Amino acid sequence: SSGINAEYGAMALGDNMPVEYFPALICIIGYVMSYASGSAMGTQGILFPLVVPVIVHLTNDEEVYIKTVAATFSSSVFGNLCSPIADTTIAGVLFTGCPMLDHIKIMTVFCVPMALLSLLFGDLLVGMGAYPCFVGYLITTVIVVGVWGILGRSPGRRNLLDIMLRKGDAFNSRNSSEEEEQIGELTPLVK
Repeated sequence: SSGINAEYGAMALGDNMPVEYFPALICIIGYVMSYASGSAMGTQGILFPLVVPVIVHLTNDEEVYIKTVAATFSSSVFGNLCSPIADTTIAGVLFTGCPMLDHIKIMTVFCVPMALLSLLFGDLLVGMGAYPCFVGYLITTVIVVGVWGILGRSPGRRNLLDIMLRKGDAFNSRNSSEEEEQIGELTPLVK
């Protein structure tokens, strides 16, 4: 049965899509399926029997096999973190008492940018052979640390963006009750 699916999948794709784009395509499909199902294992259980025979039928390049399997693994975790019907989402909401919508907002803010970064700098560009895997890891790490350094901050401390925009003086002139109120508030992500 998987031979027939592989032949049909390879025939449907034909020469229309280079195999270098296959990891990125599988990554997008995995994102959608895992979000819709809320299950990483369920997504892997559906994708692996379909994807592996098709890619083996399309090419003999083992590097493309590895990149495609890696894209299948990595994309299937996305929905397990963000989907409202995921078991981890439901358990997290029940055990912490956090409202479901707030949990989903927070997880989406963290997961969607990482998913897009890994799709662009990982599955797409590494799949195309623009650079090796470790360069993709380095690029995404530098971007994440850079964004965190510019926008992130601990309560009561300035971030780099505050320093650049406010020149330090306006930020320091606030009174302490205003700072305590700001520290005690919920994060802007859940508002």
